[in-house]
Amino acid sequence: MLERKKTILQKIIFIFIFLLIQVQSIDITLSSTMTDTTADTYSIVSNVVTLNSNTEYKLSGTCSECQIVVEKEITATITLDSITIDNSKTGPFVIKKSAVVNLVLNGESTITDKETDETSTDYEGAGIKFKSGSSLTISGSGTLNVNGNIKNGIKGGSTSTLIINGGTFVINAVNNALAADGSVTINDGTFTITTSEGDGIKADPDYGDTDSAGTITINGGTFNINSYSDGLQAKNKLTINDGTFNIKTYKDGSSSTDFDGDEDSAKGIKCSNNETSEISLTINGGTFVLDTADDSIHSDGNVTITKGTFTINSGDDGIHADQYLNLGTNGASNDLINVNIQKSYEGLEGAYVYIYSGTYTVYASDDGINSAGDTDEDCDTAGNGNQPGDQVPGNNGNNPGGPGGNFARNLRGRRLAECYTFHMYIYGGEIFVNADADGLDANGNIEISGGNITVWGAASGSDGDPIDLDGTLTISGGTLLAGGNQAMSQLDRIAKNSQQYISSSSSYTANNVVYISDGSSTIRSITIPKTVPYLYYTSPSVTSSYQFTTSLSNSGNSNNSNNSNSTTTNPTNPTTTTPTNPTTTNPNNPTTTTPTNPTTTSPTNPTTTNPNNPTTTNPTTNPTNPSNSTNSSSSEDDDNHFILVSKGNYLSTNIIVLSLLLFIIN
Repeated sequence: MLERKKTILQKIIFIFIFLLIQVQSIDITLSSTMTDTTADTYSIVSNVVTLNSNTEYKLSGTCSECQIVVEKEITATITLDSITIDNSKTGPFVIKKSAVVNLVLNGESTITDKETDETSTDYEGAGIKFKSGSSLTISGSGTLNVNGNIKNGIKGGSTSTLIINGGTFVINAVNNALAADGSVTINDGTFTITTSEGDGIKADPDYGDTDSAGTITINGGTFNINSYSDGLQAKNKLTINDGTFNIKTYKDGSSSTDFDGDEDSAKGIKCSNNETSEISLTINGGTFVLDTADDSIHSDGNVTITKGTFTINSGDDGIHADQYLNLGTNGASNDLINVNIQKSYEGLEGAYVYIYSGTYTVYASDDGINSAGDTDEDCDTAGNGNQPGDQVPGNNGNNPGGPGGNFARNLRGRRLAECYTFHMYIYGGEIFVNADADGLDANGNIEISGGNITVWGAASGSDGDPIDLDGTLTISGGTLLAGGNQAMSQLDRIAKNSQQYISSSSSYTANNVVYISDGSSTIRSITIPKTVPYLYYTSPSVTSSYQFTTSLSNSGNSNNSNNSNSTTTNPTNPTTTTPTNPTTTNPNNPTTTTPTNPTTTSPTNPTTTNPNNPTTTNPTTNPTNPSNSTNSSSSEDDDNHFILVSKGNYLSTNIIVLSLLLFIIN
């Protein structure tokens, strides 16, 4: 019996030793005088540390002219425990093709790329370079400083994946600070990013690379970005679900005087490419302070915003979509979105503009809200958007109205945003516009069925219509107050089934108060922000007794002697006929959905079927983080600054297991 117990005990000890070997962490202490060595899990040759095993590593120490290399196709967890490394001849930290690396931050680490020769065969061009097909996940509570003195800070190649779950990052780079051609996903972290020539955070594959996703997803974090070019740039899809963003571009942001938008791009948040058709920028939450020399928010395709707080100063457009600009959610609280555009050329712009909910304050040196785009000689042959389901490439007749779908193209492969009918739809929201040209401007129709809207056009100059359009103005709901330097030249375009309005061509001086009266009481008071000769007001309650007056009207005591030549009008058939707006559907945004916003149906406009508000959802789940487990190890440097095996908690755990087994045997 004793011999049998001894045999069992020997087997248990063997298993214990085997398990201990499997879970051990490899500790490497870096120094500039490391001794060359070769082991099963690593090698050190001329201060190049190569990690070549599917295991866990812990790096510490300081090493100048040092390089860390992770071999291709391995899966490893690497803890950076306050390391400092640099290299002037090649990249200091390189992850080879198809490797999967979980980088854990402990303490404060600094990685500096000091390369100077881009023609060198050893050139990498990044502080941390992870190559094509590789995956890098960064987590932990430590700080990572990365200096890309020749080009990039952290850079991934074709089809690479970057996931950041936490940590503090200070990244300084000449070109791009944080980039991956495949995808960038940030779930948390604090980021201070500075670039002298390139972008802050980027997912933009090389031209012709159709395998890389080119997407950015941000679920949280704090971002302070000062970039010479774009703050955030994705090629195909950019989704922000939460986070705090302070982004400044170019030299002095919106105050930059030498920025050339024809030569450079310095947008705050951008989704842009000229190759593929699936382009979308979606914001489902967050706080944004954007000071940009170029558009603050820009997409070559759609922009969809369902929630967030935005303070915008832009040298160009505040929020721009080449195609669909979708703001808010039908029936949602206006408190969910707060957009304050303090400075812009044009405030809100898209080929189609849809406003469902939210609070918007827009100051613009040109038009306040604009539905417009370029014209194209090929539009008539490729589908002009005036007939439901035009047969154009990419449509197959499934999408009524528009140019045949979100991103249809003509036969020459050019996007057909130019062929849209450029309509504007307002279903709700609190909207204030103060523009130095037209307040609301559409190259097509404008339809208003809800909201509380105040619009001021220019005080002088050839432009200055509070509302300017080329199609038909339909107002079936909501409240609209508009003023400008000239009467709305499109009053004859108001649809006959629109609600009544009052208008006045008297002169109104800046900072004076004007009242709207129903003949017996004051309905509303208005402080005029600029001197204008024209006012317009409409709401569902307007009757023939409504008027503008310069004195306060008390109930039962209307001071009609001070009315401002107000005229009440019940719209009739427009004298100028324009093509009627076809049934138009705002296509669902194909890229994102937001579970917090229920699917909603837009109200039906008397003349046009209102588009459905795109249903949007946050990405399903955040990418899973590979095992973050690391060994807490106590290490003592030997004379050669080399490998120490840390058993740590694994030893304690296995001793407990061994004790239990021995207890069972006895």
